[in-house]
Amino acid sequence: MESVNIVLHIISLVFAILAASLLLFVNQERRHSNTLLAFVLLAFALQHLVLFLLFSKWILHAPWLLRVAGPSTFLIGPAACLYIRSVLHDEMQYRKYDWLFLVPAFLALVNFVPYYLLSNQEKIELLYRSFYNNPRQPDSGRGLLPSPIYYSFRALWSGFCIWLGYSQLFRFRKDSSAALLEGNKILIRWLFTFNGLLTAILLAVLAKLFIVPVKNSPVTVSDVLIAVTVVFICLQLFLRPHILYGVHSPLSLPLTLPDQGQLAEITESAVPQLVPLEDVESAAIPIQFSPTDLESKQYKQIIELYFQERKPYLNMDFSLEKAVEDIRIPRYILSAFINRQYGLGFREFINRHRIEYFIENKDKEEWKLLTLEAIASHCGFGSRSTFIRSFRQYTGYNPSDFLKKPRLHSLSYRLICPILRASDILQHPNDILIQCPSRYK
Repeated sequence: MESVNIVLHIISLVFAILAASLLLFVNQERRHSNTLLAFVLLAFALQHLVLFLLFSKWILHAPWLLRVAGPSTFLIGPAACLYIRSVLHDEMQYRKYDWLFLVPAFLALVNFVPYYLLSNQEKIELLYRSFYNNPRQPDSGRGLLPSPIYYSFRALWSGFCIWLGYSQLFRFRKDSSAALLEGNKILIRWLFTFNGLLTAILLAVLAKLFIVPVKNSPVTVSDVLIAVTVVFICLQLFLRPHILYGVHSPLSLPLTLPDQGQLAEITESAVPQLVPLEDVESAAIPIQFSPTDLESKQYKQIIELYFQERKPYLNMDFSLEKAVEDIRIPRYILSAFINRQYGLGFREFINRHRIEYFIENKDKEEWKLLTLEAIASHCGFGSRSTFIRSFRQYTGYNPSDFLKKPRLHSLSYRLICPILRASDILQHPNDILIQCPSRYK
């Protein structure tokens, strides 16, 4: 049966690494939630790696690896809970107190310090005593806490995180409209299934701990369930990538739009004529997302008016939540539309406007006496380093070089077509003006 275990763990390890790689490197549309789900998969992969080494006895060549996966198991539940939250609320970053989820993992690391301090020979003796000479059973392996307390605490912590996941899902269903739930039913079903698989794994682990026939079986139910979970996520990633990328598709949502006269004017025009932001009125018009061409123009008009007239990006604390509050476009629609329309995440989008503002105002007399830090602050950047990094990302040059070399001032067109490099602009300015008509012409 050891060969069955080895094959099972190798397959799960490969699938987990493949799925995590796709989440981390292929699609950047939902980087935060992708990273959390990838972490869950990599934590499972680490467990399978250790179990593969254990069953193959290769771990005897590196016995310190036995307790490497221990602390990471305390992070699977929190990462899954944060993943569910980030998808439901379209979050792009961690919240202030999310670091508290790391505390149990840190305590688990401290618990295994005595094992880490053992000599290699002592570790090998412990391996034979706990796993090879006797029926395989859970063992804390010279931890500070007794084995039953350690594993019971891990089970309670994992159960608490899974309960938090269910709590968020049920709260979302309770607080959301029927149209929103209908438009996201596949995504919500996926989240319930994902959390359900974690629940099944937890129950199998508990059975492995406390039910003797299960505990002493060569191939444990928990190992099979972890493998099934990893394979299931991979299949979902291949067959329904929009589920894992967190793309929301609400059927009907209110949108802030111009009045009917302005709608007719925009319909007749290839490019909408922008109107003052204060003239844009709220109309509860049902919008189906993916939007039509006309609806896309309306979203674009409202967003660009907001950024042009109010310049909210000059506030260092400006966030997606503030934009949603000001223009009353739902968060997930605003985020998805900016990503699809401009090819940028929200943070990149506002940094682009900040750089654009810097280029527009570079010749101000009062700016000539300011340091680069002060200029970065005037443009809405929180630090000099962020300003320099963002400017280099979009132009390939440092802001100081831009100020010193007038020939680089044509870089303003780089911001209209973010796929172009500064060198392209300098070499082919006329072609770029045709491809990227700008209000700066």
